Amino acid sequence: MSTALMYSFAQRKDMRVLDEPLYGYFLERTGAERPCREATLAQRPSTATSVLEFMRPRPDEWGSEEHLFCKHMANHAEGLPWSSFEGHRHVILFRNPASVMDSYGAHIQRPTMQDLGYQDQCHLLERMDEHGQPSVVVCSDRLQAHPKKVLQNLCGELGLAWSEDMMTWGAGARPEDGPWAPWWYSGVHASTGWEARKASEHSVPSHLKELHDSCLDAYHTLLERSL
Repeated sequence: MSTALMYSFAQRKDMRVLDEPLYGYFLERTGAERPCREATLAQRPSTATSVLEFMRPRPDEWGSEEHLFCKHMANHAEGLPWSSFEGHRHVILFRNPASVMDSYGAHIQRPTMQDLGYQDQCHLLERMDEHGQPSVVVCSDRLQAHPKKVLQNLCGELGLAWSEDMMTWGAGARPEDGPWAPWWYSGVHASTGWEARKASEHSVPSHLKELHDSCLDAYHTLLERSL
């Protein structure tokens, strides 16, 4: 869903997108093992200085692209100076914990709370509230069920005019894709846009039930704030 949202914003004529620009930094800093680790470190900056420079807006080079959309995982920014993100608008996209675990299960059998990111998302929510610039919170189930309505509301919250172009894109890989796309993006590569549909139900493996239950308070906090 996060990649579909990135593809959606990439269709706008006033928008440039970056796919998880902090991923290399996160992998280098944490030593986390991912199937795409070597490919990511070979193609993405991995130091605090280089990664912040990589994602710096360059309006003088982009012409009509007035805005930059960066797709992140909430835990990727840990350890970076918060001052680098203070002037940004933050959108928190979250999912039901069971569906997150199902997604990770394809490549990571025992995800951790750091992998799931709920605590990081709630910390971001609290931080932005304290700074008087609340985050826009989007529930992926609601986005999936009512894509046009949620996207229109999201654009309104961000002060962007609605663009019907956001509803469709071409099938297959895109230039914006990060080097991890072959491991994670097969589903979105088969899509051509948003289709309203009911969220799938997911079962939680017994060995992950405790981790699942520990996410529920944060999940419900986010759900109460979502569009």
